[in-house]
Amino acid sequence: MPEKLSKKNFILGVVSGAIFRLGFSFTDPHTVLPLFVSLLTSSKVLIGSIVTIRAFGWFMPQVFVASFTEHWQKRKPIYILGAVLRGSSFFLLFILIYFWGKKMSFLFLVSFFILFGTASLGGGLGGLPFLDIIGKVITPRHRGKFFSLRLFFGGVLAVGGGLLVRYVLAHPIHFPFPHNYALLFFLTFLFTSLGMLLFVFIREPRELPRVKKRSNFFFYLKRIGIILRDDKNYSRFFWAIIFLNCGIIALPFYAVYGREVLHFPSETTGVFVAAQMMGAIISAAFWGFLSDRYGNKIVVVLAGLTGLSIPCLVILAMFLDKMAIFPELLLTIYTIVFVLVGMNLNGLFIGQNNLLLEIAPAGERATYIGVANTAIGLVSLLSLLGGYIIERTSYTVVFFLSLILVLTGILLAFSIVEPRNKESRPSSCNLKQSS
Repeated sequence: MPEKLSKKNFILGVVSGAIFRLGFSFTDPHTVLPLFVSLLTSSKVLIGSIVTIRAFGWFMPQVFVASFTEHWQKRKPIYILGAVLRGSSFFLLFILIYFWGKKMSFLFLVSFFILFGTASLGGGLGGLPFLDIIGKVITPRHRGKFFSLRLFFGGVLAVGGGLLVRYVLAHPIHFPFPHNYALLFFLTFLFTSLGMLLFVFIREPRELPRVKKRSNFFFYLKRIGIILRDDKNYSRFFWAIIFLNCGIIALPFYAVYGREVLHFPSETTGVFVAAQMMGAIISAAFWGFLSDRYGNKIVVVLAGLTGLSIPCLVILAMFLDKMAIFPELLLTIYTIVFVLVGMNLNGLFIGQNNLLLEIAPAGERATYIGVANTAIGLVSLLSLLGGYIIERTSYTVVFFLSLILVLTGILLAFSIVEPRNKESRPSSCNLKQSS
């Protein structure tokens, strides 16, 4: 690929990602949306379903997209379809909340979840083509820099987004409910659509697939089993990221716990969004440097350790609150929690995506991506389980369970062989013979 074109693709990818991240800061699924849903219903299962729907919709369809497009030389058309579906869904969410949000009816709640699920599904359709295109146009030694720049500049913009969220939610006279949340959804529609449009301008090169025509889906599933059996390093990676992503069981409940139990005012949601983005900013360059210089295994392990510290700090805040010790520190501790959330999410995003792109053979990249991401989609259902456990027991049980699951993922991640070692995985040729 010509150097000029490579630079253009790199810049477009970074700018589109930064703008896209700004868009999502207005309706962050870990802070803003759980609080919005908590104003509509007291059900912890429904509150927890926000993160589940977002993650499940993004990850789950990818193995089906991989199967459907495995014989394609280009996958951008699927990305465009997903972008249209996602953008139109966010616009309809804005309309729904602006005109019918005050009614608080069961039909409104159902309509909200259907549209939000459709937007997440649109993300899932575009998720695999996105990573596949990045795998084609960004070299392995520059992917850490690429993703870190997207996350760094996106984080800078999103800090401003978080402060705007705080302002909007802190001034109900100027921005009464539900028009305050309608505005936030409109901003999400505007900036995510612009980000996706810019990504469409990236020039995707053709790549010869491993297969010439689409396989029967059941045969495709059988081949997945063969890959997991024969590619030992991919199998180690597969199980490690499943457990590392199990932290999602508690993720949507940190902000809700802060409001309901620690009695933080609603406007602190904007502070938490800004803190999360600050964590993303201060860690982006670090994760990118480690990725390009030392490989992605260390990024995954350190991101896992960062994720482990999150429930530990929340549990500490819980005990300090119950014992009425240093109450003035609670908000500081909780702000640090969301800084770590931003660091953890960035680290896992850079580490596991780059590790996946390096482990996957070029002709089977879509299958490797689809299988791993669909598995993460199934893991996202845990946040529903988290809501059910909280309703039946307490927040404490879910926070401790999150700690144990993430710790297991860290231990599994140590077994991964860094793919930049030539002996890290069998050749694509051997995999073809075994299948």
